[in-house]
Amino acid sequence: MKFKFDYSKTIMMKLDIGIPDNKGGCKLFNTFSEALEKIKIVDALTLGVPKIIYLVGWQYLGHDDKYPAFFEVNGYAKREEDKTALDSLLWLIEEAEKYHTTVSFHINFSDAYPKSPLWNEYIENDLILRRKTGGLKPTGTWNGRTAYQVRFKEEFEKGFFQKRFDKLCELVPLKEIGTVHVDAFFVRRGKNTTIKEEKLYRKKMIEYCMSKGVDVTSEFIYREKNCGFRSHKGESDMIGLIPAIWNLVLTEKDCLRYPPQVLAGGALNMDLQRDKNLRYLFYENTGGENLFNNKIDADTFLNDFATRSLPYLFLNQYKRKEIIGKGKNRIAHFEGDITTSVKDKSIIRNGEVLKVENTVCMPAAWLENTYFAYSDEKTDREFFIPSSEIELHFIKKDGTLFYKSIKSKNERYSIPFSEGNAYMIKVR
Repeated sequence: MKFKFDYSKTIMMKLDIGIPDNKGGCKLFNTFSEALEKIKIVDALTLGVPKIIYLVGWQYLGHDDKYPAFFEVNGYAKREEDKTALDSLLWLIEEAEKYHTTVSFHINFSDAYPKSPLWNEYIENDLILRRKTGGLKPTGTWNGRTAYQVRFKEEFEKGFFQKRFDKLCELVPLKEIGTVHVDAFFVRRGKNTTIKEEKLYRKKMIEYCMSKGVDVTSEFIYREKNCGFRSHKGESDMIGLIPAIWNLVLTEKDCLRYPPQVLAGGALNMDLQRDKNLRYLFYENTGGENLFNNKIDADTFLNDFATRSLPYLFLNQYKRKEIIGKGKNRIAHFEGDITTSVKDKSIIRNGEVLKVENTVCMPAAWLENTYFAYSDEKTDREFFIPSSEIELHFIKKDGTLFYKSIKSKNERYSIPFSEGNAYMIKVR
């Protein structure tokens, strides 16, 4: 399957715009102007790493509002200088490209709410899941609002899914953007609705999006059983169709079976994940979402990026071979003579340490002749860098600042870390 993005080389994050305040308005987290300012800071702190940011609550009054419709932009996030909120959103999409960032959308294909402009149409055409006794079947309550399930087979066969996805593509340049995040893409059973058929039509929905040039990323690996039980174990018909998952739940076998080019993150969901230490063998994306709802704390973001995403992008370049040992004594082996260890959170290449605990100095996978170095403690740790001279530049939220050049005959460098500081190291 060919996708528009290589998610193993891309940082995938979310940014909250707003959520309904249940008083007829929106609790706003970020305007579109504020979103761009945070995108600029993140781009500086990550040295221009390729990024996708999915906007949450960009529609109507915010997150989870008025599904299955998504045809109006959240007016509370509008810039004062623009005529419409749509103009502001389109401005953000265009401006973000200057900062190595693709802005796209967090949407939902499954949920339906009675206050949606599509509700009556979906009821009249029997597109909402019902209990076997005939009554509507609620699926959950979010932000004080009860949600119901769209029947995927009926919606797709009658052309309503195609109609609403096409309308979204008319509203925003989704075909040019090339990716969308579909939240809670579950199937459920009910009156005249089976798990098996709903799973088949979920695949058709994804294939329809892909036919328009749009990748579908999503919240989970979906592994529903035909009895209706939603499991996080076993086979999935979604792997290979959904290239990146926000909340991963994986085993050792999964990590070795599905390389990040097939199944990228996201991150392990610590509430559902039993083997939590897998994060120190294969690493993961920084989600960003909670860090964007207030003023960005550069120290917190740098720690998250440098100790999770930086190793993730580096390791994703190499084939995963095997895992040796058990528990905290496990070591993962990669091609290129690379190992990772749970015990000391180390990454070693050709016998040379690239990371130990939360001190790291490794190649920035997306840049040439560049290393990214970070530590959460004051230390002068020595690293091997194959060059007779290097330049150290401080990484700041407004860009990089030259610090000094260092020469070495043996290509070993003592990097002067203070707590929480990061360097871009240029190799001459």
